Amino acid sequence: MKKIILMSTVLLAGLSACEDYNDQFNIDSSLTDVKTGVTIQLASSDYGTIAGMEANKELALSKDPEGQTYVAALEAIGENKYFADATEAEWYLPAFIDYKYPNADTGSRISVQYNMYRGQSGYLADFKKISDYTLTNNDYRSVWNGTSTATYLSPSTLRQIPSVLESRMEDPQEGDMVAVNYAYSEFEPGAGGGVIPVVYQQVNTFDGEAGNYVIAAKANDGSYYPFGKLDDPSKPYGYIYPDAITVTDGIISSDNGSEQVVTIEEGSEGYTLLNSYMQYIYMDETHDNFNFTTSLPTEGGEWSFESNGDGTFKLKNIERDKTVKLTLYNDSYSYGSYAASRYTYVEDAMKEESKLFAVKNITVPEDLSAVWSHDASYGYYKATGYDDANKKNLAAESWFVSSEIDLSEAQNPVLNFDFAFNFLNGNNAADFMQLKVSTDYTGDVQATTWTDLAYDGSRFNRWDFIAQSVDLAQFAGKKITLAFAYKSTDQCAPTAEIKNLAIVNGQYWDVCLFKEVPESEVAAQMLKMSRASGAYANTAALYVYREGAWCEYTNEDANVVVADPAMYAELGADYVSRPANVFPIYLVQKFPFAAKGDKAAVVYRADADGTMAVTEYTYDAGWSASQIYSSRTTTFEKTGEGYVAMAGTYLNESLLGDEGGFTIQDISMQGVNYVWSNTEQYGWKASAYYNNTNYPAESWLVSPVIDLSEAMAPQVAFEEAHRYLNGEALTDHFKIKISTDYVDNVESCTWEDLIFDESQWSDGQTWDFYPVGPYDLSTYTGQTIRIAFVYISNSTAAPTWEFKNIVVNEAE
Repeated sequence: MKKIILMSTVLLAGLSACEDYNDQFNIDSSLTDVKTGVTIQLASSDYGTIAGMEANKELALSKDPEGQTYVAALEAIGENKYFADATEAEWYLPAFIDYKYPNADTGSRISVQYNMYRGQSGYLADFKKISDYTLTNNDYRSVWNGTSTATYLSPSTLRQIPSVLESRMEDPQEGDMVAVNYAYSEFEPGAGGGVIPVVYQQVNTFDGEAGNYVIAAKANDGSYYPFGKLDDPSKPYGYIYPDAITVTDGIISSDNGSEQVVTIEEGSEGYTLLNSYMQYIYMDETHDNFNFTTSLPTEGGEWSFESNGDGTFKLKNIERDKTVKLTLYNDSYSYGSYAASRYTYVEDAMKEESKLFAVKNITVPEDLSAVWSHDASYGYYKATGYDDANKKNLAAESWFVSSEIDLSEAQNPVLNFDFAFNFLNGNNAADFMQLKVSTDYTGDVQATTWTDLAYDGSRFNRWDFIAQSVDLAQFAGKKITLAFAYKSTDQCAPTAEIKNLAIVNGQYWDVCLFKEVPESEVAAQMLKMSRASGAYANTAALYVYREGAWCEYTNEDANVVVADPAMYAELGADYVSRPANVFPIYLVQKFPFAAKGDKAAVVYRADADGTMAVTEYTYDAGWSASQIYSSRTTTFEKTGEGYVAMAGTYLNESLLGDEGGFTIQDISMQGVNYVWSNTEQYGWKASAYYNNTNYPAESWLVSPVIDLSEAMAPQVAFEEAHRYLNGEALTDHFKIKISTDYVDNVESCTWEDLIFDESQWSDGQTWDFYPVGPYDLSTYTGQTIRIAFVYISNSTAAPTWEFKNIVVNEAE
């Protein structure tokens, strides 16, 4: 139902309008008298100008000389490109107006259109606490409750997600949200199993997800060798001598992998391993080989998984404190489980201050207390030349040098460490951090011969630790000194972080995990992508805890989308570091028929720690992040004391030679090139009469945004004149409409008519202007609106309509 606003006023005869109708086509839009009304539309750079004006700085300081709260708020205007509220605009815009129009006389009225903070969309307050959860094999077992072994949800089981969350989410609070990732198929499995082909896909993390895996290590010949069973299932113990298995783009086919499956199940302290012979794998107290039994072992049968950060895992026997390794022995590859001392020559996790390394400063500026420092809270060493106190880069050089490392008995030594390097700003990592080795170091880094070693510097410039592996084979049999040489400049002072350093025998290889997943269309698209472990997920949805129960979250104000696993796979990352580059494209795929003004909120993982975030996007010829400010217009009048905001005035435009921020949208026209025109003498004029012919037309003239968010009793008034209705009804040709959801297209939003008593308007017999209004707009209090003047003509009547001096203000 449309809202109707009734107009009632006494219309008084006013100023004389044009005498000759055809004069309307002689347009002169030049502005010569700033006193008659000027509109300034602030550009992005203008906010910085306003914040930097000495007059405004003095004004801000005078309001809080000690705390300087207002000084900081003024600086924020320049940074944010918007005013925090109307009061700020009324304080600081007068100086800018005076700067733009220094010769304007007293009595001048100048309107300024600017950005004012409005905050986020109200519904975003729902997203207070978000986590994410991926359904596990145990969850699917619970869902199917013995009726199927399928590891996915189907249409008949989607309703079980709240039950899963109820059992998995501890102590949920009202409003808590969970982004749920799960495997989904339209296929309904028959009793006893889900007949979906599977493959084994490499995973980069292990979060305790039980299930079927192929465990395999990559050797120096480039091949993968599976772990888990002896060639002869009747033997109860031994080292494992496997044949190579084919891995293509991180995938092992069902044909190759099914016989090598190891089922990982949760134990009391870690995990048990059950091979395809249905034998549990365990270790005795003394040997480095493996034992096998069909019953659950009471000792030595639980294992842990620790990611190395490079796609491999330390698979360790918890009770024996030995790690599974693939080695090359007598020209054959074999698996055993060994104490760290067997293959580790040096180890420094750096969780505590290092006893192996010491700092050697070359150049450290006075403003920098130290280049290298230990961060005990995060367990790493950090180097930077950035002066955080003064927010500037400093030129510095400092080395992190080890004590002597004895590799005289080492075989195939390899240096491993985790390395993060940020704020390189596009520069080459090796220009700021060099890895060096010396065999003759005596304490003076500058008087020593060093050999530079190459590391992988291609993936830096964020806080992710990159696992590094550097071959030290040329130093086997020698005693060496390692050094990390950091250097910064006054142009670039990146931050380096190092931890988990070790020198190991490079021919002891850790294992990789290949998780059993359905071979679906989505899986095929993801074959070349790494992914997190867990039951294969191809779908995501958002659930919220309300009134003691979990339910799927919906909102009428916007589309809510959870970034799904396929999107992360396409990125090749587990989180989105640059949403502005990713989600505009992603949303086009999700909503190919989006209309202007549509909104979508995207829930996603924002960092490597799994922090969940939500960002709102708005569609306007493309998706972009929603702005947290809206356009507002304030009119200032120059008095003897300077410019003063006209209280309660939301729009005040003479429209004489000034378009006043109004825009034209032609719906249909025949025989004329335009309908609306703006003139210095008559304001806005509309007609489709040309060359002695009435032409059918429809054209809209739409006001700028009128912000009534703080209005109490707003009203609108203007002056109008019209002629040549040729006996037809005024309301058939002239309409005034109001919209609260207009976004650049009058045909794709909602409009409400202002219904008026036409006898109160001009009688149409003269060119006299009549004052129209004021008309009550209180229905729109608390909203932003647009007012449209709609002109409609036909072959019988193409009247002329003129209006000027429009004012939207508070009723007195």
